[in-house]
Amino acid sequence: MNSKRLALFLLCAILFPIGAFAGRQNETILRGSIVDTAGEPAGFATVFLTNGDGAIVSGGTAGGDGRFELRAPYGEYTLTVSLIGYKDARQPVRLAAAQMELPPIRVEEDSELLGEAVIQAVMPKTTITGEGLSTSVRGSVLENAGTARDVLGKVPGLIKGQNGIEVIGKGAPVIYINGRRITDASELDRLLSHEVQSVEVISNPGAQYDATVRAVVRIRTVKRQGEGFGFNANLTDAQSLTRKDHNDLNALLNANYRTGGVDIFGGVNASNATERQVSDIVQKAIGKHEYVQEGDIDADFRGRSLELNGGVNWQISDNHFAGFKVDWTGTRSYFEDIFMYSDVFLDGTLLDRLHTESTTDLGPQKPYSLGANAYYNGTAGKLGIDFNVDYFNVTDSKVSESREKSDIQDGTVDTQSASGSSLYAAKLVLSYPVWAGQLQFGTEETFSRRSDEYSLRGAPVPASSSVVREDNYAGFVNYAFMLGNMGQVSAGLRYEHVDYSYDDLLAGKDSFTRRYDKLFPSLSFATAIGPVQTMLSYSARTVRPDFSMLSSAIRYDNRYTLQSGNAALQPQSITSLSATTLWKFLTLSVNYERADDPIITWAGLYNDEGVVLLKPLNLDQPLRVLSAFVSATPTIGLWSPSYVFGVQQNWLTVDITDPLQPSANRSVSFNDKPIWIAQLNNAFTFKKGWQLELGGEYHSPGYTQNVMVTNHFLNLTAAVQKTLLKDGSLVIRLSGQDLAGLGYNDVFTDLGTYTLKQSVHMDTQRLMLSVRYRFNSADSKYKGTGAGNDVRDRMK
Repeated sequence: MNSKRLALFLLCAILFPIGAFAGRQNETILRGSIVDTAGEPAGFATVFLTNGDGAIVSGGTAGGDGRFELRAPYGEYTLTVSLIGYKDARQPVRLAAAQMELPPIRVEEDSELLGEAVIQAVMPKTTITGEGLSTSVRGSVLENAGTARDVLGKVPGLIKGQNGIEVIGKGAPVIYINGRRITDASELDRLLSHEVQSVEVISNPGAQYDATVRAVVRIRTVKRQGEGFGFNANLTDAQSLTRKDHNDLNALLNANYRTGGVDIFGGVNASNATERQVSDIVQKAIGKHEYVQEGDIDADFRGRSLELNGGVNWQISDNHFAGFKVDWTGTRSYFEDIFMYSDVFLDGTLLDRLHTESTTDLGPQKPYSLGANAYYNGTAGKLGIDFNVDYFNVTDSKVSESREKSDIQDGTVDTQSASGSSLYAAKLVLSYPVWAGQLQFGTEETFSRRSDEYSLRGAPVPASSSVVREDNYAGFVNYAFMLGNMGQVSAGLRYEHVDYSYDDLLAGKDSFTRRYDKLFPSLSFATAIGPVQTMLSYSARTVRPDFSMLSSAIRYDNRYTLQSGNAALQPQSITSLSATTLWKFLTLSVNYERADDPIITWAGLYNDEGVVLLKPLNLDQPLRVLSAFVSATPTIGLWSPSYVFGVQQNWLTVDITDPLQPSANRSVSFNDKPIWIAQLNNAFTFKKGWQLELGGEYHSPGYTQNVMVTNHFLNLTAAVQKTLLKDGSLVIRLSGQDLAGLGYNDVFTDLGTYTLKQSVHMDTQRLMLSVRYRFNSADSKYKGTGAGNDVRDRMK
């Protein structure tokens, strides 16, 4: 097919999809499934029928479970199954009945892609699906890695960053389990590694995902059979190695009852969390005079929470599913105690010795969140239907007291804050096989509201009260198809219309409304050249500020430092280009991003008395980031290393105000020092269920956004695990993190009228013991994918 015919076909597919629904006489509905050599489903393969002339008469893409469905007139055809990383499978078929079900079609791996010889174990196989990297877990050494979180840290395309699991070059991903977006990260700890079938990493999501989603991880679990009652339980104790009174307990219980096509499930998770921060800090504010604060911070945080969830899934028939789920999370207690000691200098002369103790507790109403999802998932002929409706509500209420002892004047500052957010959302995704691919189109609407109130007594800082309203209407279309023998192509377009308003209830002059209309295209191409698999992708996305960043309330730290949100923040636009190449057990990923109107935390003088105000704002200069990583995941006997080496380069130059310069301004660059990263994980699998893990994560000094990390970060980890009982249902694991005590960051930033130098030492040295047990455990069949999830994340 030449380029003009291809462009014309794509245009017709997008503008006139309804024509594809026309029925035919004497037509066969052909169904079947695709499996690999181990008998496990091989998802997302391209399936098409050709006639005797070699022309394609029907085509589509198999689902994640390997199932496919085609329609064609009676006759004789050749069925072709194509999946990158596997040999093409072809077989003749004769259509002569209204419906036909084929035996499972087996695809064989391309032997050149398996890499070097494996002595005893089997390494996980990674292939390019056309959307991202798919890694098989079942039957590989990752099957005994521990939990799903442990698996993700060893999958190509992912790294264990300092803030959790990250997609290389993209940050924290949105994670789905069996098509359902998770909103509670502890689900990764409740899902055991042997229950994971595969993991797919998507670094440039298509049009079906919200424009704020920068990366996606899709986890598919092992399909379990059987009915009756089952449960799994997990008890974890994490003891701080530096604070005896910091002991975190976590207990969870999940249960299922299945009978016929009905699946009733529920769970409870109770946790106790502690955290400590110790910092040395030097702040310099330059206006008419130079004010310098030198001191330290000692902060202690403690909290207890309870999480409940439950729901029902009903398999109405083989092709129709419906259900609902409710999640509730409540904060049972929360307390933070912060000590700040500062020497304040005015033009080099000691002005004040300030000692501030701040305590924060829950307000009149204990914080909680309530979420509900209802869904329908099924097919009507060749049309796939996925419909979700969501509701989410979260409240927060805190009171704090700051007691200041000063050489100038003692004082007490009392603050009270309360916020509430609600969300209603709906999402409809339709899919239909067209030619040699799958056409997907749909719509998503979210309606969100947030209120913020903040009052303060004892300092000359104004109170605030505001309401934010945001309505988002989106439509999208995506088409994925096989371009002959050249490879797989996926092209999408998403349109979003956003109505946004900010109402300042105390100062109406600060109220405003905005409207956004924008298109977000995406395009990817994946191919294989011999043993080398390659994927190129492009996407345009956006980052909208969290609702908490939109609050104009000025928060009080001490009499010289204030923090605030910024109601005038604009979304930032991101253009992303990425390339991924696989060869044997090596993966190379390169990603370039340009952010326009980047949202950056900045600081400036609040008044002429040296008071500093920190707040987020949009820069008028772009932020560009280039990252390149190579990962190696071979298996040699009982040793399974997972090594990642990479670099991240930041480019950002900003013109700033500097009273010390003759021109009163200068340019500052945050781009002359890249961050080098290495992550070395080693797993040793022994007989009788024993497993030993040794790992390390290193980050060099370098720039990230407008902050310079000045120290060498090193996190050393170790774990030993024992699997017991014949079915492996009992697992005992002992692990340690930050064993050398070097997992901290020192930072420096220069903002012209304000500079900051700070060391940030967290209570990360921990020894953890966990016991997991499952009885007749079965994963929930819940298929709800949720709607408005990106807005929900911004409410937290």
